[in-house]
Amino acid sequence: MTQPTLILVHGAFATSFSFAPLQAELAFHGVRSAAVDLPGHGFAATFPLGYQAPQDLARFTSEPGSIRGVTVDDNVRALTEAAARAKEHG
Repeated sequence: MTQPTLILVHGAFATSFSFAPLQAELAFHGVRSAAVDLPGHGFAATFPLGYQAPQDLARFTSEPGSIRGVTVDDNVRALTEAAARAKEHG
């Protein structure tokens, strides 16, 4: 039986990129891993003009962030899909 693929899930205000050093070490030891970006994070994140420099305080306080509208169900769905892909492709 082959080893399972580890699914790595970031915490708040992070992305899958934070796992790069860990994934390199896991691969060195022959352990497969997949780092998953939760909805609204990583490449799916958008940064409205109010969040960019120079900041417009009025825009910054009124524009929604990239995770607006993302629910726990959305996160569960993303992880379920990642686990299914890992199971299918190793």
